[in-house]
Formats: sequence, C-alpha cells, structure tokens
Amino acid sequence: MKIDFEKIPEEHIEGFKGGKGKLDTRNYVDDKARIMYSTLRPGACSGKHEHKGSFEAMFVVSGELTVHYDDVIEISKMGQVHYCPDGHSHWFENCTDHDVIYYAIVPTLG
Repeated sequence: MKIDFEKIPEEHIEGFKGGKGKLDTRNYVDDKARIMYSTLRPGACSGKHEHKGSFEAMFVVSGELTVHYDDVIEISKMGQVHYCPDGHSHWFENCTDHDVIYYAIVPTLG
C-alpha cells in the first residue's frame, strides 16, 4: 500500500502535546498505526509524553532533532532514527535555525 503524503491535508499544530511553537504534519491513520510526515520549526518543541501500549520511531529526513528520552538528551541527525519504546517517555525540540523534517510511526499494539 502506498501512502502519498502530498494528498493528505497538512495540519498546523501550535504547541504539540503541550509544547511550544509550530509543527506542520500530514498524518495517515488507521486502526493499526499513525504514520506522520512532519516539519518541526526552529525553536519549537513537543510536550513530554509517555508511550503506553505503543512505541514511536522517528526517522529524521533533514535537520537535527534534539530528543529528551527518559531524561537523557540525544541528538538525531539526518538518516538516524529515534526510538521510544512502550513504557518510556520523551519530548523533542528543534534547537537549530533550520526546519527538522521527520517521519514518525506509532503503531497500535495489542
């Protein structure tokens, strides 16, 4: 199955999960997963959140994503993946002056 993000309307979220700044995202959602193509603008961040009954894998397409994973700071750069397993928490931010573009997959576990 092909997912064409160009055909999915873009959402503009201010303060994603209680964070600050702007996240632009196109999301494919079904009963098995949420697959997101997102742009995190400079200075923006998500709020801290825990993955319960699921996980998140974030593949950085361009830029540099600063991730606070279980209170440890990690930098994910282009071509790298940040993985937040079930039962763990994270929040992420763009500390640069360029957009961060990433794909994220959050499956429904069951």
